Amino acid sequence: MNCSGVMRAYRRLVDAQKKRIAGSYYFMYPKWIHSSIIAASANAPKPTSIISLPSPPPSRGSWGDERNTYGSKYDCWAIMGTFAAVAAAGVATSIVSTNKSDARCCGIVGYIGTGNVEPVLMEGIEILQNRGYDSCGMTTIGNDGQLVTTKFASRGTTSDCIQLLKKEAAAHHGGHHIGIAHTRWATHGAKTDTNAHPHMDWKRRISLVHNGTIDNFAQLKKDLIAKGCIFMTETDSEVIANLIGYKLDLGLSFEDAVAESVSQLQGTWGLCVIHKDYPDRIVLARNGSPLLVGSSDGQVFVASEPAALARHTSQYLMLQDGEIAIVTSKGIDQLLESRDMHRISAETVETSPDPFPHWTLKEIFEQPQSLARALNYGGRIMAHGNRVKLGGLDQNKDLLAIRNLLLAGCGTSLYAGMYGEQLMQWLACFDQVRAIDATELEQHSLPKHDAGILLLSQSGETLDTIRACQIADEHAVRKFSIVNSVGSLLARMTSCGVYLNAGREVAVASTKAFTSQVTVLALVSSWFWQNLRSEEYPDRCNALLDALHRLPVYAGMTLNAHGACKRIAEKLKDAQTLFVLGKGFGYPVALEGALKIKEISYIHAEGFAGGALKHGPFALIDDKARTPVVMIVLGDQHAALMLNAAQQVKARGAYLICLTDFPELVQDVADDYIVIPSNGPLTALLAAIPLQLLAYELSVAKGINPDKPRGLAKTVTVS
Repeated sequence: MNCSGVMRAYRRLVDAQKKRIAGSYYFMYPKWIHSSIIAASANAPKPTSIISLPSPPPSRGSWGDERNTYGSKYDCWAIMGTFAAVAAAGVATSIVSTNKSDARCCGIVGYIGTGNVEPVLMEGIEILQNRGYDSCGMTTIGNDGQLVTTKFASRGTTSDCIQLLKKEAAAHHGGHHIGIAHTRWATHGAKTDTNAHPHMDWKRRISLVHNGTIDNFAQLKKDLIAKGCIFMTETDSEVIANLIGYKLDLGLSFEDAVAESVSQLQGTWGLCVIHKDYPDRIVLARNGSPLLVGSSDGQVFVASEPAALARHTSQYLMLQDGEIAIVTSKGIDQLLESRDMHRISAETVETSPDPFPHWTLKEIFEQPQSLARALNYGGRIMAHGNRVKLGGLDQNKDLLAIRNLLLAGCGTSLYAGMYGEQLMQWLACFDQVRAIDATELEQHSLPKHDAGILLLSQSGETLDTIRACQIADEHAVRKFSIVNSVGSLLARMTSCGVYLNAGREVAVASTKAFTSQVTVLALVSSWFWQNLRSEEYPDRCNALLDALHRLPVYAGMTLNAHGACKRIAEKLKDAQTLFVLGKGFGYPVALEGALKIKEISYIHAEGFAGGALKHGPFALIDDKARTPVVMIVLGDQHAALMLNAAQQVKARGAYLICLTDFPELVQDVADDYIVIPSNGPLTALLAAIPLQLLAYELSVAKGINPDKPRGLAKTVTVS
């Protein structure tokens, strides 16, 4: 196609777009919802006992009434056709609860009670395995009063440690009534059986599991070796075990030994510790790494994530930073300071992705529903006046004083933030708005005047994003957040924001959280535009809201590209390098698509702006290998430039795949193309879905488990 051909195609596009009319259909859906907020912590480091209390009358917090399960009673609009769209894509849409139990850097589980500890610990590890699957293990106290430890590192696959432990657990731990377990993402020490948790002191009196990173472990280890302690592993966690053991040698009680040891640590930790001579208690300690405690029928459960508690209790207490707690076999029967309970949301926890072969594919196909939930089935956009209603922001109108906004996130959240940055610039919501990698945020990154920061995290526990929040705190910068996990650390630190309601992601590679984050960012952009009473670009804001109304249905339509993605993946599975190009709203989607491909198919994939290849990367296009290039070519103001770039990569021998909402644009230049619906400023977001499907099918074609890619964890809570 020459330049005149490009212009003819572009004119056809303009004519066609003028004729397009997209309708939105709704029905009235009444919804009753309520709210519950976590209250204050006990004073540390004094050991604290905790009791499960009846939930107090719910109160609404500054996250407002926009969550599906929290807020006020009101009628809301639900988008019609979401489930029909999914059904059209060939996916089951049942939302009936089942009795199956769901599988999230490291995971901790603990139990004390009259029941059999082994199945509780094993189930917890399976549920939390996507927080880390380099190794796993458990320690229980046997009926003979000795510590029994079984642990494995993954060998043949990225995650077979779980199955190895499952084969041995019942024989070694069955019939015991107290224990701790851990699934690990390696930070200090190689992926070996020895380095797996739990860790014991060198005299084999105590055993512990640890989430987090100890910054001063090297000096502590040196001091302990000088005092005669023997080390068996390379981990920072064994340092804590031997430090507690040393304190026991000095004559301290179990609880005091833990408290004294914790006082010497620098870094982050969530600790569960048991002692062979005290089979009636677990000692817990927390600083920066979550620990939750719930009880039911004389049994006490400990976990690092609510999902591991959901089968056993409907509510839990969360330890606060600096707090130490003692869990006894009689329950947790004293409360030193009043504290509200935190409810576990009523969602089914599944351990199987059935009927899908993998969690990744299941979560890709859940996007029509997750997008509808992000909109609260239309309830976040008022029926009259097309105004955005975000309770968490409506209660914090001081946010409107922000004129210079930073959006901070890591990985997928960063790329969602980049899409949000473009939406906010497009609507002229702020004087300046910029997305920044949270790992790179420093004091000098913050705007000098009228500053604000919007923190993005699926888990709400990502350490780099937490640190960005702390920097904002230190400089009194207004802050709010967008998270998926209700009651997470980031949600509590910001005290104001919007929940995604995307549902739990089990697969390590994020899919539905990305599209939900962009959806919520579109709502936030519109909220600022409307509340600032801007007179600029009203048509743009209306176009964005119309696109949001259509989004769940159009996402369901886009899933029909699955077959084409599978066919294309077969052609690309042997590629060594792959490029993804986009411009405008398509650029952050290109970056996210490349990330997904490299994460789960191990192909070196890079995302670039549409015109960037000519500034260096062209040298990597190999005409003999026919280097694959995926381009997002939309029917927008960037179409001509993207078509020009398409001609350039074709001239250098690339294999060109185009994602487009206007096939007439690319049919003469692309080797393969996939059509997506046209949806205004959110058209590019729909292109993320075939990129996710392509990454998934590449992984399967190469014999890789897409749910558990090597070296990665769902939630990175370490440096």
